[in-house]
Amino acid sequence: MARIKVGDIFEIDTPKGKAYLHYIHKDPVTGALVRVLQGLHLEKPANFDELAEQKERYLISFPLGAAASRKIVERVGFYSASEFSKPKFMRQEHSVRGEFLGWHIVDTDTWHLQLVKTLTVEQKELSPWGVWNDTLLIEKLIEDWSLEKWG
Repeated sequence: MARIKVGDIFEIDTPKGKAYLHYIHKDPVTGALVRVLQGLHLEKPANFDELAEQKERYLISFPLGAAASRKIVERVGFYSASEFSKPKFMRQEHSVRGEFLGWHIVDTDTWHLQLVKTLTVEQKELSPWGVWNDTLLIEKLIEDWSLEKWG
């Protein structure tokens, strides 16, 4: 298998169709940061540029190298990632023993956490912090999970 490059587009199968991931950043700790592109597709799009130019659903850290070597994802295209960068902030739910206490806003450079009880409009647009495996990603895709529905 050829070396994975920032900008590569990968396909992952779900029970409801194919989803596409655009690799935009490599972090030395959390690994590959990918844009989860819009839609689930019954057939491969004719033009990946059009798909990649749309606003993504969200960003996630994903074990792309392992998924590619295990053939969970397949490289299907390339779209320059030069206009995309790692976001300064992401978010995660903060619960203790099942009790929701608020949200951690995570500085992706320093990993500093700021606890907020209620999200602002801007914070609701932040992608989830943490690494998602293929099982979790597929689950979220088939239930049409979105940032808007998440808190």
